[in-house]
Order: sequence, then structure tokens, then C-alpha cells
Amino acid sequence: MIRVRIVWLVPLLLAGALQANFSLPHVLSDGMVLQRDKPVRIWGKGNEGAEIKAWLNGQDGKTTVQKGRWSINFDPYQAGGPYELTIQSGEKTQIIKDVLIGEVWIAGGQSNMQWSLSGSIHQRDAFMMRDNSRIRVFKQTRHSSATPQFDTLPAKWMPSTSDNRKHWSAVAYWFAADLQKRLGVPVGLLINCDGGSRAQHWTPLDTFRNTDGFDSSLQGALLAKRTFESRRIKYEQELATFMNKRKKGEGTGPAPTYYGRVHCGYYNAMIHPIRKFSSRGVIWYQGERNALTTREAIAYRKLFPLMIKGWRNAFGDPNLPFLFVQLPRMSENNPRDVAPLRESQLHTDRTVAHTGMVVSVDVGKEVGLHPQLKKPIGLRLAKLARGQIHGEKMPVAGPRFKEFSVEKTELTLRFDHLPSGLKTKDGNPPTEFTLCGPDKKFHPAQAKIMENSIVLSSKEVTEPVAARYCWRNECFPNLFSKNGLPVEPFRTDAFELPEKNPQ
Repeated sequence: MIRVRIVWLVPLLLAGALQANFSLPHVLSDGMVLQRDKPVRIWGKGNEGAEIKAWLNGQDGKTTVQKGRWSINFDPYQAGGPYELTIQSGEKTQIIKDVLIGEVWIAGGQSNMQWSLSGSIHQRDAFMMRDNSRIRVFKQTRHSSATPQFDTLPAKWMPSTSDNRKHWSAVAYWFAADLQKRLGVPVGLLINCDGGSRAQHWTPLDTFRNTDGFDSSLQGALLAKRTFESRRIKYEQELATFMNKRKKGEGTGPAPTYYGRVHCGYYNAMIHPIRKFSSRGVIWYQGERNALTTREAIAYRKLFPLMIKGWRNAFGDPNLPFLFVQLPRMSENNPRDVAPLRESQLHTDRTVAHTGMVVSVDVGKEVGLHPQLKKPIGLRLAKLARGQIHGEKMPVAGPRFKEFSVEKTELTLRFDHLPSGLKTKDGNPPTEFTLCGPDKKFHPAQAKIMENSIVLSSKEVTEPVAARYCWRNECFPNLFSKNGLPVEPFRTDAFELPEKNPQ
């Protein structure tokens, strides 16, 4: 009798294994927004060999768990919802409710993208907006890892209510609000950012490994991977000591530096887990941390395109749009060298396909690291997306330097992206121009608008050689196109730049 029972138990145990649990990443959850007009993929973990079935709005699919993972693709949908996504394996059924289909954007970067509505100048405008369940956000908590992760930290999709949105990225919210209003479809945001992060922190290790010319970055990434656990343990010990002293009212000094700001760490923990989630594109606001030295700011013209390449490879979309913010004004006392960082961003816009840049050097009265005027930046990003991605007929880029010529003591600048002519916002002559002669020493220049050109002169420069515009951290420009878009900062020269902060 004992042998008979064992024989019957074997098929029962096997059947139980094939029925057993499957799991989903947090991003596939109630209230999610899926990207319209692109294939929809769902994925998860499960017991080896188990069959997984799924149903969504008239489509069904099935697959088998292999090496502990599974995925199912659905054909593209038009905007709509709410729908239910049903997933089944054996006796387990999971239903994801209130699924919308519309536009999905990833919002990334450092502290200026992270900056919340509650800390921005237009917070009252945002809080007065009606609740809108057609705008939804999946906001990640800061997380870093030594290796690529399957899932994010726990997070939920949240609708736009006055209470929810005050914690959201101000730039991302105004971007989404404008898109939702103009396009009339649901908009979902996946917000993943952290203050003080470099582009290298968001780049996959394999991108460094498989690209020539980035040996130092690769070595930095490998070192970060080897030392990650020891850094984490040390940080947690120091943080515990810091918090204990604070509770006792003792002097603490600065808080310990977060251990996770290392090459590849944020990509591994926050981007890799969502790479299968279809999206329309990325909005990006970052670069301050890459401008700590002039050398780093110049290197950004290679590091930022490399990061974009890494994301496009990870998401399986070589044309994934990247719309980004050129850095705004910053105090001249700040040791960062922002002007060459802006130039590196402009270089990316000019040389990397399917990217777009919004200029923000004119935005806000503050000159600190975190200008609180975020609404205009979000709206400019939305305008860029509507024109560049959705085909709306309107100018989306401001005047861009094209060429110059010299005649006697005057230097004349000409521009692209100038359908309506130039103007100054305050009616005064254009500001923020400098000129240099053969000695390469730049002096303030007098500027005047001549039709669609700018003519420069300076008493200190009798033989003009080169010109620069907004080539400093703290700029207060007044030059715009007649349709209201600011002129991009630029320089006509290619002189070697001295290190602003050699220490």
C-alpha cells in the first residue's frame, strides 16, 4: 500500500508545481496606463514549465514559464479604458483593474526633475486643478543596486488629485497636464530620479563594456559593483549613528552620503525593471552633477549620448525619443561650469537622432541650484512633444546660431529656426553678448537687431574674431523669436576652455 501511495503522489506533486504561483512587477498593477499604438508586453516570474494565460480588451495570449520568467505580447491598442487585465495559471487568477491606454512617458534626472509641486512657484495653480484620473503617476522611491533588478521597490499608480500631485515632480506634472488636455487621451508618467546623480549612474554596465573609448567609466562601474555591498553596510551604520545623535540632540554634522550614487546603480534598480513597459519617450532634466568641473562638463557631450544609447538598447527601441532640459541659470558663485555643460547638451540635440532640447536659461528669478519656476519648463517640454512627436504644426525650437561674418569692427550673427524674426522681451537692446579679438579675451558687446541678424561691436575689440551668448552660469537674456522662444546659448569659437574649478 505504501508503494501505491508514492506512485500516485508523483503526478500530484508535478501538477501542483505547474499550477503554483506567478508574480508580476509592481509597475503592472491597478490603475496603470499602457502606451497606445505600440505593442503591449506583460511579464513576470513563475514556476518552471507552468502555463500562463492572459486576457485584455478582446485579446488573449499564453506562454510557458522558462528559466523562471515569462512574457506575453498584445497587439497595439487605441486610447481608451478603463479595462481589466486578467492573468491565470493553474488555479491562480489575478485581475488588474482600471487599466487605461494612452500616452506613457518616463520622467528622469536629478533634483530639478525630482523637485515637487509643493516646492514650486506655481504650486497654487497645480493644487487648484480639478482631480483628473486620466493623469496617473508611477513614482519610484530612490533605489540603487549593484546588478540589474527584476522589480522596483514597492510603488503604486496614483491618479492626479490635489493631495497626490503635491508630491509629484513639478516639471513632469505640468508636462503631463498639458499633453492630456491637448491630446485628450490618458497620460501616464513613470517618475525615476534622484538628486546629485550623474549620467553615469543611469547608464547600463554593458553599454560601457561594449563601447570603445569609455575605459575609465567601465573601470568606475566595475569598482562600484565590487564595493557596492561594503558601501551599503558602511552607509547604514553611519546613518544609524547620525539618527541616534539627532534623537539625543547631539551635534551631527552633515548626513552621510548615500551609498547608491555610483556608476550603473540607478539604472540597475530603477530603469532596468521597467524596460519592458512600452512608452512614448523620455523627458530628462539632469546635468548639474556632471558640471562640477569644466572637464566633466565637456565629457558630458559623450556620456549623455551614451546613456541614451544604453536606454534605447534596453527598451528595444533605437528611436526612443529623448526630450531634455538645457540647464537654467545658476549663481556665478557656484563652482559648477554650466556654460560648457549647456554646450554639451546642445551637441546632443544636434547629433543624436530623435532627441529634442528645451532652453530654460531665461526661466525664473532665482539663481540657485534649484529654481522653483518649473511650470514653463514642463510646458515647453510638452510643446516640444506635441510638435516633434505628435506632428502639431507649430515652432518648437528657438533661434539657433547658424553662422557669422566680420566686417571691419562689427561681427554679424545669423540664425536657424527663425520663421518670425527676433525681438527683445523688454524692448531694450539684446543682452548677454560678448566679443573677443585675436587675444581671445572676451568683453561685453553692444548688440542690435538687424532684420533676422544680430550685429555686435565693442569699444574694447577693434578686430572681432569670435562671439559668445549667455556663456556664463548666471545669465539674464532678453532675446527671443517673435513667437516667444528664447535664443539658445552658444559660442562661435572652439577655443580650449580653461578649468573653472581646478580644486
